[in-house]
Amino acid sequence: MASPTNSSQNGGIIGVSNAFIPAANQNARVTTFTSSGTLTTQALTTEVNYLVVGGGGGGGYRLAGGAGAGGYRSAGYGPSPLQGSAVPVSGSSPYSIVVGAGGAGSGPSPEFGAQGVASSFSTITSTGGGAGAANTSTLAQGGSGGGNKTGSGSPTPYQAGNTPSTNPPQGNAGGHGVDASPNIKGSGSGGGAMAVGGSSTAPFNPAAERAGGAGAPNTITGSNVTYAGGGGGGNEVQPVTPGGAGGGGNGGTGGSPGPSNTTAGSANTGGGGGGGGCGSAPSGVYSGGSGGSGIVVIKEEAISRAASAPGVWSMQSLYSNVRAGTWTN
Repeated sequence: MASPTNSSQNGGIIGVSNAFIPAANQNARVTTFTSSGTLTTQALTTEVNYLVVGGGGGGGYRLAGGAGAGGYRSAGYGPSPLQGSAVPVSGSSPYSIVVGAGGAGSGPSPEFGAQGVASSFSTITSTGGGAGAANTSTLAQGGSGGGNKTGSGSPTPYQAGNTPSTNPPQGNAGGHGVDASPNIKGSGSGGGAMAVGGSSTAPFNPAAERAGGAGAPNTITGSNVTYAGGGGGGNEVQPVTPGGAGGGGNGGTGGSPGPSNTTAGSANTGGGGGGGGCGSAPSGVYSGGSGGSGIVVIKEEAISRAASAPGVWSMQSLYSNVRAGTWTN
């Protein structure tokens, strides 16, 4: 009988028939969309991290609330309380990307701004920001809610943020206004990704009131940028005080008596527009600021894949490897 080490006399195979898969590497890739388009993933990509921000809402007209920021949803590179999970994808596949526009600021009619437009990628949708001073309308709802008008009292259900609800939440509610004597009139500010919009009270505290809700920092692009800040509320206060500051540096500033100073939310951050002020200045000061457009950023992480050997082996190869102590499975 032939020796068992004689390959010419020993036959048979073990395992399933698989092709040899060579080692492969794929670099990380960040793709930023400031307008709608299509993402085609790299061949080895199986999941991605993301930043999806909706368009900010438009601010209200004349002594009106600042608008809510666009919804903020992220995985991998933002504040931990707001981090979602990576999204599974198929390599070499196209995915539609929608970047929402900011809502128009109001003035003179209607007296409330327009909602921002949603941004989306795959299963992730970030709602547009709520309109400023839409006190009794669902237009004030959104990723973050719009602030209500001077004299409107407590926030209303219409100013809710995180609408529709996501987990983690995509935004916060807007603040409320006040109308008190003498000459103390201020409006609420829009909510932001990290905080509710500021509210006005009497007596006035300009340093603490009417600021838009804070936005959220994110480093997915390689730079630390703040997104989704709420718009500041407008006011009429004597002596003159500034309108509310925009949240996180990208929400619009609210108007005040004097020169026209209401500003828009920053483009491609989803910032809410500032609310219009009031006073003896020309009517242009009354108009609300428009919301900033949204953004979508997708990051494919670097991948390193080891080689995979075929699953077909001769009995002789198995025997030789086992005897040499080099067989693994």
